[in-house]
Amino acid sequence: MMRGPRGQIASAVVMMVVAVVLAFLMVLRLIEPTLGLCFASFILSVGGILLGMIGLSHYVRPRDGGKG
Repeated sequence: MMRGPRGQIASAVVMMVVAVVLAFLMVLRLIEPTLGLCFASFILSVGGILLGMIGLSHYVRPRDGGKG
C-alpha cells in the first residue's frame, strides 16, 4: 500500500469507484439492494470524499521557501 498523500488519494478514488459500482448494480437489480449494502455504498462514498480531501490537503507543496 502506498503511503502519504498520493496513497490516500488513490485509496479515496478506489473507495468512490466501488461505491458507484455497488449503487449501479443495485439499481440494475443484479445484486439485491439491502439496507446494509445501501449503507455500505453511502459510507464508502462519503469516506472516499473525506479521505481524498485529507490527501489533497497534505499534497500541498511549498513554493520557493515562502519568500515573495
